[in-house]
Order: sequence, then structure tokens, then C-alpha cells
Amino acid sequence: MPPEALPSVVHDYPAAVLLVDTASSQVVFVNDLARQLAPDLPLPADLEDWSRAAGLQVTSGGALGASSTPLARIAAGEPGSGRQVSAALRSQATAAREALWAIGMPLRDAPEPLRARSLLVLMPLRFPQAVAEVQASAAAGRAQRSVLASGLAMAISDPTRTGPTAENPDGEDDPLIWVSPSFEQLTGYTAAEALGRNCRFLQGPDTDPGVVAHLRAGIANAETVSATVLNYRHDGTAFYNHLVISPVFDAQGSLTHRVSVQSDVTQQVLAAREREAARAEAERARQQQEQASRQAEQAEQARRFGSLLLSLSEALTATTTVADVAATITEVVCAELGAAGGGLLLADHARTRLDFVSMARMPATTEASWSRVDWHEDAPLALAVRTRQAVFYPDSTALLAAHPAVTRHAPVPVMGASANLPLLAAGPGSPSGPGGPDGMDVLGAVFLYWERPHELPAEQQAALAALARYTGQAVQRAQLLAERRSAAEVLQRSLLTQLPEPDHLELRARYVPAATGEHVGGDWYDAIVLPGGATTLVIGDVSGHDMAAAARMGQLRGLLRAFAFDREEPPTEVVARLDRAIAGLHMDTLATLVLARIEQDPQDDAGAGAAAGARRLRWTNAGHPPPLLLLPDGSTEVLQRAPELLVGLLPGATRTHHTHVLPPGATLVLYTDGLIEHRGRSLEEGIADLRRVLSACSGLTLQELLDRLVTELVGQAPEDDCAILAVRVHPQDRPRPAEAGPGRIS
Repeated sequence: MPPEALPSVVHDYPAAVLLVDTASSQVVFVNDLARQLAPDLPLPADLEDWSRAAGLQVTSGGALGASSTPLARIAAGEPGSGRQVSAALRSQATAAREALWAIGMPLRDAPEPLRARSLLVLMPLRFPQAVAEVQASAAAGRAQRSVLASGLAMAISDPTRTGPTAENPDGEDDPLIWVSPSFEQLTGYTAAEALGRNCRFLQGPDTDPGVVAHLRAGIANAETVSATVLNYRHDGTAFYNHLVISPVFDAQGSLTHRVSVQSDVTQQVLAAREREAARAEAERARQQQEQASRQAEQAEQARRFGSLLLSLSEALTATTTVADVAATITEVVCAELGAAGGGLLLADHARTRLDFVSMARMPATTEASWSRVDWHEDAPLALAVRTRQAVFYPDSTALLAAHPAVTRHAPVPVMGASANLPLLAAGPGSPSGPGGPDGMDVLGAVFLYWERPHELPAEQQAALAALARYTGQAVQRAQLLAERRSAAEVLQRSLLTQLPEPDHLELRARYVPAATGEHVGGDWYDAIVLPGGATTLVIGDVSGHDMAAAARMGQLRGLLRAFAFDREEPPTEVVARLDRAIAGLHMDTLATLVLARIEQDPQDDAGAGAAAGARRLRWTNAGHPPPLLLLPDGSTEVLQRAPELLVGLLPGATRTHHTHVLPPGATLVLYTDGLIEHRGRSLEEGIADLRRVLSACSGLTLQELLDRLVTELVGQAPEDDCAILAVRVHPQDRPRPAEAGPGRIS
């Protein structure tokens, strides 16, 4: 190594270098590696403060400042060979430490103003050759030459010179009186060109005036000041100079010199600018991404709300009852908008109260008294229907603040956001009646709640308002359907016969309307006791499940009933007369039916058969499912014959007469296709199921048998209406059973 250089310290190895004012024990300059050890400590700084900020410790683990050789003594060159310390590795998220060799190099042979300065070098022990070179350099007393030859550009100025004098009319204030060789290398100015000039000659057109003003303020206050300033070399090229200017005072405290340390930080500044530009670009990209995300979120929210309304409209289209509507809205809103639950309330006709259709999806702590809300009480739902405006709250606290008297009704359950939506639909339109001035009628309200407290966004509130409109229409439709179903069921029941009670024949019937539509249809049953004592039975099905089908069925039933009673002729003739009447009266009607007559077997009029109660069944079948017979031993028989045409299809259609003996204790079952035909099941499978259930009903009363058939084969939501007529033949040689009726002949 050349005797005047210290390359292993400054250039070849990652050493931390500090310039210390030993008189004031202040750090006035640090290189980049030293700055990384205490990045948050501004300069100038007390040397011991810097030691603590860098976390310097002795080998035993104690703080260096508390040892016998603190950093101030090391900077002063004691001990001359330095000592081992350690510093925290701030670049790692661990407790690892870096072992360093700390050595001080007082600049005793430097120019006078620098003699109160010392170089403090912290060299990693993982570079033992560098440590040895530093120790050798210190021992040889070459520190002053090392710093002059190192990368530290230094200069000394004389602040006692204030400008031109008689001896030196061109003199400048605070001129440079000494510069290091590194200063010459850094600036491109030789010592001869720089000495005698104020360092302002390094400034140029793009030098920041604010930075210059900061430096001048520190100089004027005789303080150590530092800044990064844009300077210009002799050849006009610009570079960023990190400048530290420190005052030097004599024993009387008078300012005698200024020492400045300069270092080229152009690469660091440019890298920082690139990092800042990259950060700015990343920030712009982040903002653009956030904006795109917000737009995507808004689009997704619009899509979700559109999906909500589409799902709701589709689901509500399939509803036929108010209970269906109530279940649908909570299910759809919970699935699409994350609501926890809610309910549908209906207004009474006088608009004095609201009643929940169901409270199954309300908060678990909701008291039963909330099932009814008074129209004029201080409650969100009441406010919504009175004002015909939706009412929203972010949480229970806000709700209670807006309605302080609501707890008089009952405690309000704890919940998050809530929505109270009035249900409006086209109504009477009378300002004094249920309908409002706008022609809209308040049908009730929808209540929805969320577990999480939050403000419902405007888009969601708009979607909920649309939901309320759809729901109001669905409720109005369901109420109209309910009214029509009620009227239709009354009509249907009026068209069904009150069954007679023939001697020792027990008759029972059931009619079950379809779960959808108007709860009315063309299925019917009938029974007539003829003047001669025989009993005529009818089971029939006019196509359709509406009021029109019921009306056609009523016409057909009346004709057939009159024809059957008018003449005691074979069933085939009665049905033939019906065919002719349908054609002659231009009745646009098609129907399937079985017309049967139960009579005493003529061959047994005076024998044991009559005494026991044997009967003979005579019937004709016009395209209808076959009758079934349940025998006393539990076996069943299908009275299947060749199929024939429906009535109303061909006036001259051939009708066939069939007969079968009905033994005492037997049960005849006539039915429509709603009992045996279901989606996914054939007619044969349906008849097989009917036979299976009938076999299990042996020993049941006729009422119990019909209950079993309806429960197992029809269910609670039948797809089609269904009529069943059952006749049990009781023996005539014993009293009529009590369950068969009072024993009168109608």
C-alpha cells in the first residue's frame, strides 16, 4: 500500500467512517455505511448519542459508552491499535450483530483547523487484512496523509476575511485557504484556482436557492450545517455535493476558520430520484388499480343488484301465497345481499296495524309481541308505512336514537344495519281511503336486518326500493289469488254432492284441490239413490284446473245427474245420452268418467246372498282410471277393462256394460287421475302404489282409509286436483255399523 493512501479503509472494504470534532465530541460527517448504522440521527450529533443510536457494544455485551474506552476515547486514538466492538444489523429482522474493529486517527499533522478533528473507522472483522492495514496505518502515524489521499474532499476557509481590502481589492469574503487533493479531484479545480475564492464559485444556474439559503443561515449562526447541493465542476458538469460545514473557534471563543467536508453523492441522489420516480409510478399504478377496483366493484355491485332483482322477480313469479312471498324475499336477499334475516308484514284493511306473516327469520331475541306493530307507534316499520318512504339505520343504537319511545312496545333486539321498506301497489287511489293520492295502496312492509353494523350504500338502498316494489306486486297478486281461490273453493264445494246414506252401504268422499292455480278444477264425484233402491255412483274429470273447468264440470254434472235419476237404464245408455246432449247443446267439453250402479243381485233376491248383503256392480268407463276393489282379506282387484272414448269426443261412441259381484265387507274405490298420476311416475306405477296402500288399509274405517290415501298418495302440495269416492258394502244380516251413518235412505 502506498505510504500516503488508505485504500483498504475507504475504497476496497465496506468500512464506516466518521469525522469527529474531538474538541466538542461531535460527529460532523459520516459516510454512507456509517449513516446506515444510525439512520435516524441528524448531524451534527454528540458522539456518545451516535454510539447509542448505532447500538455499539463491547464483546461482553455491554454498551460501549459505559465501558472504560467509550467512542470518544477511541476517536482520540486510545488505544492506538483500536478495539473490538459490535453493532446491530439493522437490515435484518433478527438479533444478529456485526463484529467491528474501531480505531481512531487524530489528524494532528493536518492543517491547523483540522487538527481538532479525528477520523473514526469501523471495519468489519470479517475482513482481517483490512483491519491489519488500518492498525498499521495508525501505528505509522499516516492518518493525516491517509485522509488527505482518501475519498474525503476537505477544504478550509477564513471567515475573518470579509471582502476586498486595499491590499487585495479583488478579495472575497470567507475565502478558501486550503483544499485537499480529493477536493481538487472532486471539483476539477486546482488548489491555485480555488484558493482565495468563496466556495460559491461551485454554484450554477440550477443550484437550489433554498438549499443555499439554508447553508448561509447555518454559517451566519456559526453552527455546523449540512445539505446536499447541486454544484458544478470546472468542466461545467453538474454533481450533487453532500456538504458539511463546521466552525472552528480559538481559546477565546472567536471564530477563526471553517472546515468543510464534501462528497459526491450524485449516484445516491439519482438512485433516490429513480426510487422516488418508481414509488410515484407505483403510487400512480396503485391509484389506477384502486380506481379500476372501485369501478369493477361498482360494476360487480350493479351486476349483483341486477342479479338480485332478476332472481327476486323470477322467484316471486312462482309464488302463489303470501307465505311464499315472505319466504322468497328473505331467502333471496340473504343470499344476494348478505342479510341475516327479516320478515314480511301485512296491513289490516283499516290500516291500523301491521302483522308479521312469519317471524322465523327474525333475530333470536325478538319478543313475540313484535309480531304486531301499531300503525301510529314510534317504530321504524310504522314510520315507513305512514310516510311511504324506506327507513334505514346502520345499527340498533341509531335506531333507538331515532325512535326513543320504541322500547315501550318491547326491547329492540341487538342487530346491525336494518331496512324498513313500505310495500306499495296500485290501489283504490282515494286520499281518504286505504289508497293514497298517488293511487298507490300500502299493503304492508318488509323488514330486513344484517349482523354487521354499517351504512347501506345508496346503490343497495335503490336495489332494496326496487325489491319492495316487486314484493308489493307479488303480495297484491297473492292476495287476489287467495280471494279467487276462496271463491272457487266455495263454488267447488257447492258442486260436490252431499253423499246419501243407502241402507248397509257406506259412502265417503274426498276432494283435494291442486296446490297451484286457483285451487279449483274439473274433478267431481256424485252419488244418487234411485227410486228403485239402487245407488248410482259417478267419478269424473273435466280437463282444466281453473274456474272455467269447474263451470263446465257443473254443467256436465247436472246433466248426468238428471239423466241417471230420470230412467233406471243401464249405465251405458245414461252415458250415451250424455254424449248426445253434449253434441246437441254445443258444449265444448271433454271429460273422463266412470258411471256405476250398485244393486241387489237379481239371482240372490230371496237367497242367502241377499241376507248376507251381496251386491252387483254394473258400470261403464269413458277413458277414466279403472275402479279398484279392496276385499275383506286385504287383497285388491283392479276392475280393468278395455279403454273407451272420453265423453264429448264422439256422439255415437260405443259404450260397454261391465258387471262384478261386490261381496260383503268389500270396499269399492273410484278416483280421478290426481291420485295416481305424478311427475316421473307412470299410470301403471300409480295404480300399483294405490293397491299397495289399499292393502295396508284393511281393517280401517272408511274415513281412516281415505285419510291414508290422501296422506300417502296426494301429499300436501298436489300437482293436480283429486277426487275420491269410496263405498263399503256392509252385510245386511247384522245391524248397520255406527260409522256408516244413521241408516236413512236419501
